[in-house]
Amino acid sequence: MPKIKKKIIVKNCNYEAQRYCFKKGFIIYPFPSGSGFKIRYQLGHKINYYQKGEVFTRDKVFQEVWNLYNKIYEYDKIKR
Repeated sequence: MPKIKKKIIVKNCNYEAQRYCFKKGFIIYPFPSGSGFKIRYQLGHKINYYQKGEVFTRDKVFQEVWNLYNKIYEYDKIKR
């Protein structure tokens, strides 16, 4: 029998922050690393890891992507 996949629950999806990051040219995505995932983000050709390359589980990685969208949006909103 096939395994039943857990449904991933993501809280606090800020679509305005996501739209802002897309317009600025940010690309944010999970990257498989060993037994978990790291989050990479890039602006142009410069690639960085979120939280210095911390490894996240499958359940937490998508929530952290949304947190990064929100973090970038809030930072730029204060800077303006």
